[in-house]
Amino acid sequence: MRAYDLADRPDLARLLGIEPYEATVERFVLVTVEAFDWNCPQHITPRFTVEEIDKLVAPLHARIAELEARLKEAKASSTTGMPR
Repeated sequence: MRAYDLADRPDLARLLGIEPYEATVERFVLVTVEAFDWNCPQHITPRFTVEEIDKLVAPLHARIAELEARLKEAKASSTTGMPR
């Protein structure tokens, strides 16, 4: 990281201005990134197994299936004009 005054790098100072904000850039900091890495999955311990997740979401899938069946039934009865 290096701090600059406007006189040091007027070319970059112009790029950093935010329009229509009428402030004058007087100083800025330039950060040089030498390395970057996302969280490496090699060192992240999974909190749940696939089986545990499947068990937890099973009631949600069952509820979705129930609601989809009810919606299909409601659509069918609305096209025939007869309640079921």
